[in-house]
Amino acid sequence: MTGGPPAESPRRVLVTRLRRIGDAILSLPVLDALRERFPAAAVDFMAEEGPAQAAVGHPAVNRIVPIPTGGASPLPAPWGLLKQLRRERYDWVIDLYGNPRSAILSAWTGAPIRVGPDRRARRRLYTHVVPGARTPLSAVDHHLRALAVLGVPVGSRAPRLHLSDAERERGMAVIREHLPGEGPIVGLHVSNRWSAKRWAEANFASLVRVLSRRGARAAILAGPGEEALAARVLGTGGAPRAAVISGLPLRTYWSVVAALDVLVTNDGSPLHAGPAVGTPTVGILGPTVPEIWFPYAARDGHQLLCKDIWCRPCHRHECARLDCLEWISVSEAAGAVERALARGGTRDAVA
Repeated sequence: MTGGPPAESPRRVLVTRLRRIGDAILSLPVLDALRERFPAAAVDFMAEEGPAQAAVGHPAVNRIVPIPTGGASPLPAPWGLLKQLRRERYDWVIDLYGNPRSAILSAWTGAPIRVGPDRRARRRLYTHVVPGARTPLSAVDHHLRALAVLGVPVGSRAPRLHLSDAERERGMAVIREHLPGEGPIVGLHVSNRWSAKRWAEANFASLVRVLSRRGARAAILAGPGEEALAARVLGTGGAPRAAVISGLPLRTYWSVVAALDVLVTNDGSPLHAGPAVGTPTVGILGPTVPEIWFPYAARDGHQLLCKDIWCRPCHRHECARLDCLEWISVSEAAGAVERALARGGTRDAVA
């Protein structure tokens, strides 16, 4: 069903974005908008362990509610958590994920106002549904539409990850440990779980060489399972001032990104982490829609590399051709890094 705007302001709100780290980052403006409109309300954020890290330290969040990843249990969450969700007596639940599990959990809370996307039969578990967009919207604006149906004002907002001073110092210390010396620090996140979203490792290796010749230091970043690819890029690149940085907890990874002068990355959560910590970011996009997944401005130093090709967007995870990525040259990427450095400056204090 679809209800009108609530008559009363909420005292307790639960925002859920259960999965996907990048999407959790992109949902943070919803928390900002709620805090701005309802400064006295208690706002909780529920997500699995990885995505939940995006809300740590966020000034709009009263409490983070971690939820285990889905398992073999027929219950949508452990019984203890289910009891806790019912006890909280939330006035509003805003489900930004909208899969069957999150819809059931929203209904289980018993909240009188429950917002979720207009999808299949589970739409009946919400009191207010968010209709599908008729034109492409940025992922940030897509999340904010959940507030618009409740009459909450939503302006243009950028996601922000909130790192403590200690976390930022830790990121700079990691950089100093791996890349001592002088010169701008360019991070390269070279992997993605889907092959159709990975710029060729040979291109990344060539970019490392070009950056080194231009006096930059290259931090080749790797998440869990990405270490071998990062090591190959380092070995092939053969640059004297390059290093692989891996094995970091997620928030330490973000702290390292915050210490960079520029981040170059494939599509994925690093694409959103960079802008969210204020680092000029060069995004390399293949089969996805840039209007949705790269809502970042060149005036802030962010640079988009994406080809207008007949078959894009295809949203494929695998592809035999990958023209959309192969048409992006190393020289184009190097130029984008130069523009990002010119816009964002360098952090001499890191050296």
